[in-house]
Amino acid sequence: MNHALTLPPWTQRLGRLAVAPRYWVVAGQATVSATNFLTNIFIAKLCGLATFGEYSAWQLVLLLALAVQGAAITQPMQVVLGTLSARQRVAYGQLVLGLQVAFGGLAVAATALGANLLPQAATVLPAFVVLLAAAGGQDTLRKLLLAEGKVQAALASDVLSAGGQVLVLLVLALRPAPTTLTEVMWAIGLTTVPALLVGVKALGTWPALSLNAWRRYGRRHWRQARWLLPTALLQWGSANVLLVFAGWVGSPAMLGVLRLAQTAMGIFNLGLQAVENYALPRLSQSFHHAPAEFAAQRAALTKKMLLAAGPLLALLAAAAGPLIAQFGPAGGAQYTALLRWCCVLYVVILLVYPLRLTVRLLADSRHYFGGYVLSIGASLLSVRWLTAHYQASGVVLGWLLAQLVLGAYWVVAVQWRRRVHPGLPLTM
Repeated sequence: MNHALTLPPWTQRLGRLAVAPRYWVVAGQATVSATNFLTNIFIAKLCGLATFGEYSAWQLVLLLALAVQGAAITQPMQVVLGTLSARQRVAYGQLVLGLQVAFGGLAVAATALGANLLPQAATVLPAFVVLLAAAGGQDTLRKLLLAEGKVQAALASDVLSAGGQVLVLLVLALRPAPTTLTEVMWAIGLTTVPALLVGVKALGTWPALSLNAWRRYGRRHWRQARWLLPTALLQWGSANVLLVFAGWVGSPAMLGVLRLAQTAMGIFNLGLQAVENYALPRLSQSFHHAPAEFAAQRAALTKKMLLAAGPLLALLAAAAGPLIAQFGPAGGAQYTALLRWCCVLYVVILLVYPLRLTVRLLADSRHYFGGYVLSIGASLLSVRWLTAHYQASGVVLGWLLAQLVLGAYWVVAVQWRRRVHPGLPLTM
């Protein structure tokens, strides 16, 4: 990681522009978001809804793998890396990539074993395992680059992958022959490989890592990961359980509208992920050593998030009626309310987010896990009543209730931790 980055001339010119690093991060996340959106539109419009449904099923497997990978590898890395010296970061980065290689192999093997139970999956499986391995590696590499402050290299990697993917999909769209799901999978997976090569080159080469160093950093990593891993499984399961429940007690149309709402609000999710990828390693550096600086950084971050997203959410809520009339399904009065409740939900998420970042920085992640257990339990217990009275909006209200319970628990946990360790900057 200490070697100079050698990239094409246009990427070096990017580094000379006087742009704050956070904007490079947002640009990279926007690139990923736009590419995913275009890919979904391509599949739904040109391959048909049945193919899109099959693609969504495979995507759930990919999202599950990325959730587990994030909890086991990248999320602990974002906290631990900020506490290490430059020399220690080199050794720890090697450990992170070693864990990624091992996890990628396990994920591919588990997917292949599971696909044996579904004979119809055989034609798609080779392309999907390439996509799974490439997407997992790219996710870890870009987050490691961001944590190391190499934001231009991360953006170059995102642009290379996204540009190649869109170009290949356009070529497929212009062909007279219909596009198959297997071709789409190959296009997405193989166009990610060049981005992997750019990420590896940007990180450089490392000296050999001793067994003692693996053990030392592995223990620190595990202290962060041990509660994050079950939390990630819980989060993934809860989100999908609520959607499946909506389709079961309501109708496929209700499930489709919820997925449409998730897509419409997805830009806010990606924005929050960009904030966490960039801000968390930097907040980690000041959390224990400069409490006043940490408090100022977190307050500034909260203000910027609210100023950036608040007006957009207010505008979206005000224009919900015309937007649903123009782009939504017929007879969509109830869906106007759903979109407005989504806006309220994301306001609450923005308010809870500083607590989320603070809890992530504690010595272990048990309060992070405990908060999600309570919040998801509350939403699951209430979702039947909410959907019976408010239909599709009831599921969004269940998510909203989960965020309120989550925030309340984290406030209590943070205040308790401050009483035990008065020097920590845990006031709101």
